[in-house]
Amino acid sequence: MKNFYLFVHLFGTSFFAIAQTSPLAYVHIQDPLPVCSPGNCTTLMADYLTLNATTDYVINSIAYNPSFPFTGGTTMNANADDQWTPTVTLPFSFSFFGTTYNSILVGTNGVITFDLINFGPSGFCPWFFSQTVPSNTFPIQNAIYGVYQDSDIATPPVTNPAIQNVNYYVLDSGEHTAPNRVFVINYNELPHYGCNASLQTSQIVLYETTNTIDINVKNRTSCTNWNSGNGLIGIQNQAGTVAFTPPARNTGTWSASNEAWRFTPNGSALPIAFLWYDNEVQIMGATSNSLVVCPSPSDNFKVKMVVTNPNATQTVLESNVVNQILIPEPNFQAPVDLSFCTQDPAVYVANLESNTNIVLGNLSPSDYVVTYYESWVDAENGTSNNITNTHNYSFIENKTIYVAIQEDVQTGCRYVKQFQLIIVPAVAPPIGSSSQDFLSGQTLANLQVTGENIVWYDASTNGNLLPNTTLLVDNTTYYASQIVNGCETNRNVNTNRLAVSVHLVLNNTSFTSSSYLVYPNPVDDFVTVSSKEVIKSIRIFNVLGQEILLVSPNEKESKINTSKFSKGVYFIRINSVNGNKTVKINKE
Repeated sequence: MKNFYLFVHLFGTSFFAIAQTSPLAYVHIQDPLPVCSPGNCTTLMADYLTLNATTDYVINSIAYNPSFPFTGGTTMNANADDQWTPTVTLPFSFSFFGTTYNSILVGTNGVITFDLINFGPSGFCPWFFSQTVPSNTFPIQNAIYGVYQDSDIATPPVTNPAIQNVNYYVLDSGEHTAPNRVFVINYNELPHYGCNASLQTSQIVLYETTNTIDINVKNRTSCTNWNSGNGLIGIQNQAGTVAFTPPARNTGTWSASNEAWRFTPNGSALPIAFLWYDNEVQIMGATSNSLVVCPSPSDNFKVKMVVTNPNATQTVLESNVVNQILIPEPNFQAPVDLSFCTQDPAVYVANLESNTNIVLGNLSPSDYVVTYYESWVDAENGTSNNITNTHNYSFIENKTIYVAIQEDVQTGCRYVKQFQLIIVPAVAPPIGSSSQDFLSGQTLANLQVTGENIVWYDASTNGNLLPNTTLLVDNTTYYASQIVNGCETNRNVNTNRLAVSVHLVLNNTSFTSSSYLVYPNPVDDFVTVSSKEVIKSIRIFNVLGQEILLVSPNEKESKINTSKFSKGVYFIRINSVNGNKTVKINKE
């Protein structure tokens, strides 16, 4: 039966090498996918170390890189060769082969035992053995062997007991605070009995909560002059029926240096429960290792993992705090609608990317990827159905365009805005009488026309744009259009402008040609305006109706310098106490 157990457990044991990192019990919330919009949700996932019962073990070769010093702590009496320590109370409960212990005995011969019944404190620690394990006749059972051999700690042969000793200590700092403390037992530079020059150094490490055991061997040289040079690395249960040893490290003559072995519990998984918290308030009903949350900016999540130990006590592990899952939307600006005037043929071309800089505003373009879509679903999901001809997008009817902005550096968040492509209906001409009278000196601004943003031309199509200050000329036809939503009558489609013919009506019959005199005409450098009445003002306009000179003589005669006038036709509007009169002159 003993041979059967040995075969089964060795066959099921793994010996691949792993890095030597401390087997810490932990629970940690993985970085969640960010939530990019209020009301959206994400899943928090707890990452944790699965803890197993100590009814079974798996052995791994680990890199030799001891994390804990070989000296320090409590040192055994240098004259206590082949002895056990007094009972050592562990700083934490430790499970070994399915039983939980709180104390051990440390032996001078590279072994510790949990058997305080068969081995008394400060008693004899057996040194002779020849059996391999498991064995119910083995001299020390319920033990960790690391390296079990006949070490001599007496002085002499020990020459420097401050370094060459058996020592043990608890580490309770840094990452090794509760519930991840360690208890370390060292056998440092000890002579092998019978081979004083052969110094042996090894270390046993017990890990809290995980109940993992590490054995680090700096140097082990077999001394064949004594006890056949036997040495042993491994663990064995109380009955001597189950043992685990690395390959070629069972009882025998072997040597080793700079090697390390980890014995990890591999029984059934220990019961665990998860308790989730938001801002330190427990979320009732949330007991699995994942949690769906729809966070607000102020939420702070964490999880506690409650482990039920083999002795029915509980260990509580607490995770990191996860917050700021909801990513505030960057300071995007609203895209603008693009309007297009009705045209013939009715095919329109838009530069959609004119909205890119508008939407990004002051944000760095290198941080975002901007794409355009015809479908909200495609824009939201970032499909490949995006618009490719964004610079010259063609359309024939009003259209909604969706612009997707994806943050491409940190969050990967995707935002969707929309704008319209609007075809403005053809603009009708303004409304007004086609024949209108005017008084001398009046301009296009005096004509009665109803519409928005009225503009005037000198032709029914194309022609020259005339300013509203253009002086009206008798028996002349002017053409009016209006501008609505940026589109003008007769601009891109065949809609007629409003034609208005004007006729001069004298507004003051007493103000006749005999009442004033303008000379010479044509004009060279000076023109003289003379009147029978006091002249209040004289205004001179060019043919475009732009006022280029204003004088207020308040006399019956005024001489005006026109030397800087360009050659052409001008209009002089004379305003006297009895009325107004406009005279056309030619400048040579």
